[in-house]
Amino acid sequence: MRNLLVLCIMVACLSGCQDFMSTLQGLFQSTPPHTPTEAMEVKRLKVNHTELSYVEDGEGDTVVFVHGASGDWRTWEGLRPFIAQKYHYIALSRRYHYPNSWADEGQHYSLTQHVEDVAAFIRRLDVGKVHLVGGSYGGRVAGYVALKYPELVRSVVMSDPDLIDPTTAQGVAALLDYQKDVAKSSAAAKAGDSWEASMRLYDAVLDDPGAFQHAPVVQQQRWLDNADTVPLMLAAKPPRPPSCEQLAALKVPALVMSGEKSRAVFKYSNKKLLDCLPKGTETAVVPDAPHLWYPVNPKAGAREILAFLAEH
Repeated sequence: MRNLLVLCIMVACLSGCQDFMSTLQGLFQSTPPHTPTEAMEVKRLKVNHTELSYVEDGEGDTVVFVHGASGDWRTWEGLRPFIAQKYHYIALSRRYHYPNSWADEGQHYSLTQHVEDVAAFIRRLDVGKVHLVGGSYGGRVAGYVALKYPELVRSVVMSDPDLIDPTTAQGVAALLDYQKDVAKSSAAAKAGDSWEASMRLYDAVLDDPGAFQHAPVVQQQRWLDNADTVPLMLAAKPPRPPSCEQLAALKVPALVMSGEKSRAVFKYSNKKLLDCLPKGTETAVVPDAPHLWYPVNPKAGAREILAFLAEH
């Protein structure tokens, strides 16, 4: 077999060795073998009078992933094969998100409720402290859990969590610009069009009025599967943001992530967050990727998370 491989390389080099070797190298650097998304067993845990769906893979210390707006456990699927090689990977779907059933009409949709749900979920897992990873709205949830329930969290990763508003002139301007785009989503939600509201929100967070239209079909479908949660999220009253003093007292190691092409408001918010968090808080930027980097460059994002987890 080895001789055959050498012969193939020699023959290929006669017509273009560099291209062949690049292809061969790519094969050995491809995504690790893993169970297809469609074949994953969706499990459920009952917490706070509702059931949360989740999937798990791998063995070792537990890493819990919390999705953002209009997402679900599938948000993190691109990272699963990398994380599950070394850790016990768990990704949950927050209350009201696919494929969870609704126990009511959505009146309990709030950041505060999601924080309590995630905390209760970790307790029900009964695996000790977990590494907690959240993106966007899910990053905010993860941040609040780490602040309120440090006894449950070994480390926390927050990607563009928008946990605290920027205060510089440029940051405030970026925030106002972002809020104008989110207002278009809110208007659609108030008009009763959850699909339009969801698509407008996608465009807003990516700072591109055509972002949803040009997204891969699979990504569009997953986003729209959760469209009915968008009006609930936009109508919910947010909790008071943590103060800089509260953030400085965070008791667990933290990593703040962002996409290289994330909208300016998230970058300014991250900077303010880092100014407040304890010294030594780590940062990572996912190259050539926007705010929603998970489906765009999951390998690079997973690499940053794995490097952080290895230290803690």
